[in-house]
Amino acid sequence: MNIKSIWIAVGLSLAFSAPVYASEPTTGLEIMKLVEARDDGNDLIQKMTQRLIDKRGSVRERQMISFRKDYGLDSKSVSYFLSPANVRDTAMLTWDYADEAKDDDQWLYLPALKKVRRISSSDRGDYFMGTDFTFEDIKSTPELGDYNWTLQGSEVLDGQDVWVVDAEPKTKELIKNLGYSKVRYAVRKDIYMYIKVDFWDRKGRELKHLISTGITQVDGIWTATGGLMTNVQTNHKTELLLSEHQYNTGLSDRLFTERMIKRGYRGK
Repeated sequence: MNIKSIWIAVGLSLAFSAPVYASEPTTGLEIMKLVEARDDGNDLIQKMTQRLIDKRGSVRERQMISFRKDYGLDSKSVSYFLSPANVRDTAMLTWDYADEAKDDDQWLYLPALKKVRRISSSDRGDYFMGTDFTFEDIKSTPELGDYNWTLQGSEVLDGQDVWVVDAEPKTKELIKNLGYSKVRYAVRKDIYMYIKVDFWDRKGRELKHLISTGITQVDGIWTATGGLMTNVQTNHKTELLLSEHQYNTGLSDRLFTERMIKRGYRGK
């Protein structure tokens, strides 16, 4: 499972055939391009149950619905909180651009304030709505140009052959903005999805781990049905349960606008 699959963007990439190499890819960047290019449909709708688990084991549960649509190499996604009442109609809109020279756009709508907050590049490392995911984590894909990618080797993880790829932000400013000094991806060789992600904080300390909890085919597309992000520094967890996946339904462009997130979810 990867972050984009969880959050549909969040949301989770590019619907064209993966690059073809004459032999097994030999660099971390080649592998991450395969991840970015894997088939995830032209658009996607899915329901999400979000469970926030604190260090005492207390659970707060939320319900969400998310939408994602590809635009060539770009993608747009939006997620709405449906319940409980204190977060209902809160919405997150992301426009994810393939052009590395262009910053992605993100907006958070807060209904209590009737205000849209634009997420700046310096806010990418902030945590999203009390979860263990940052605004950067919930984008469609990591920004490949922000990192130096290193293939560390291969291993077997949960019975699957994976590549192990490390990502280190290229500058100190990026480390500050992203909140990470290093991220490690375990990428399944057969389907080009990452099934585990490890994060280190700005000071190089172990921070958190994302683990997949069920990858299956839906309409022929490999799909994550859940995931668990554990912050080892705070002992806080965010569990995601994903369901009712619908691919290639022909979503309207009007779903992915600031105007729409202000009105709240009223059906597609």
